[in-house]
Amino acid sequence: MATVQSLAERFNDTIYNYMAAIDKSLHPSREMDEEMVRKAVFLVRHDGVQVLSFNEERLLLEAIVKDAHTVKVILNFDQTTGICACPQETMCRHRLAVIFALYQKIGSLSEWVAEWRAQTNDQSALLSKKRSPEQWTRLIQGVWKDPIPEYTTRNYFYFEQMYEGRLKNALSYVPLEREWKVIYRTYAHFISLMEVWDTFINGTKEVHHSFFKTWFEEELHDIRDLLDQLRVQHRTFESDAFFDHLKTLVHSFMTVKDDSFSQRFSLYRLFWLQLFTSDKLRMEEAKLFSKSELRLEAFFGILLKKQLQIRKISPHETPDWVELAVLAESEQHDQALTAILRAIKPYIRSFLFEGLYTQYRHQYVHVLSRLFSQIQLSEEDWEDLFKQFGHYGLPAYSTYLIEKGLYKQWAELHHLHNSPLYFAEECGLKEVQTAAPDYVLPLYHRYAIGHLEERNRSNYKQAVRVWKKMKAACKKSGQMEFWKSYMNEIQTQNKRLRALQEEIEKGSLV
Repeated sequence: MATVQSLAERFNDTIYNYMAAIDKSLHPSREMDEEMVRKAVFLVRHDGVQVLSFNEERLLLEAIVKDAHTVKVILNFDQTTGICACPQETMCRHRLAVIFALYQKIGSLSEWVAEWRAQTNDQSALLSKKRSPEQWTRLIQGVWKDPIPEYTTRNYFYFEQMYEGRLKNALSYVPLEREWKVIYRTYAHFISLMEVWDTFINGTKEVHHSFFKTWFEEELHDIRDLLDQLRVQHRTFESDAFFDHLKTLVHSFMTVKDDSFSQRFSLYRLFWLQLFTSDKLRMEEAKLFSKSELRLEAFFGILLKKQLQIRKISPHETPDWVELAVLAESEQHDQALTAILRAIKPYIRSFLFEGLYTQYRHQYVHVLSRLFSQIQLSEEDWEDLFKQFGHYGLPAYSTYLIEKGLYKQWAELHHLHNSPLYFAEECGLKEVQTAAPDYVLPLYHRYAIGHLEERNRSNYKQAVRVWKKMKAACKKSGQMEFWKSYMNEIQTQNKRLRALQEEIEKGSLV
């Protein structure tokens, strides 16, 4: 193999490209970057780098770095990339050390480090100037200047690592003064989300779509927490420009025309619900949008207590309208709540069974039942609504039937759906038994026979517990003669089941 000196001289352009990439991606004002460079220089100066081989055909240089543990590094001179055996995915001190070891053969490593560290003063000068929202925006966007790798769209885990790394870099510039920390963090999170938006949206269409959606919900949670802190934090005159600029950024974000309106709208609502809360600001913002986007018009109409006239909505918009209905409820805007619910009612089934994951359906049926209970609906409307809920709506439908005194229909409903005993009890079995005990007798019979068919003592005990409930219902309805005849028939048909006979006797059922 050629000497390291001759390799460095032969591929000096490649080595300078490596150094330029380092200079571009690492900054001395970031503590983690400064520490990485310092440790890499230490390894070089203490003979911690040993070049093992160079593959002329593939242009691969193999080296080892003697750190706390010896690790192998491979540099690809053809693609100007490198890989390391250490766990760190991105640039690490071991790759830096190998590049530095090569560079010092053709240049002065000490001079490069001195020039690189001098950027700290440049950055400090930038940060020490009169701070401005534009300055912050440029600073955070600078962290995102490198293109986002395309493969992160297809693999959520690479996406998450990339996002957290760059966000951490952006947050490393947070001001020292307490009163500026939260507003800067809000800028960092929001601008970072804007920068990664297209990658996130494309990721929701790939194999890891559920992870991308969960990540977005967590980001919304983080931003909500920051906005909650900003809302109660004392504002200075100097900070007004930062809030105004943030409002402009949020507006620009919402005006982008693409297929991610719902996701943008959920983020946009956070700012106008948590941070920009004055009626004056909301009226000014509402005027900036055309009348063509009914969801935005309804959003500000609810906040400003205006009457809503909702034209026909598109089925795919239903999730946004459900959220607006929840907002109307919280704002106690009854007219808006009624208008929204009547508009979305024809699309409830498609919303539940086509637009939601299974685990969320019970939750949304509960929310929708609560919302619809606050407006005037005919019995036909309720029947249609419960049909759209499917079996997820059984608890709500049961409550409705009990409130209307439709006990026979309640019993038929649970017969039809083969509701287990615990579920029937959750849906009001005791209330029905108190009001109309006759109708629960067939249900109790089915539950008891179900246990009886298992043919073991444990289930016989369960059957006896059910029969005790059935006996109480017969006593309340004055049908004790029927009960005696019923139990006599049960004993006669199962006279060979000694364990059952014993349990019946213990339960004092006859």
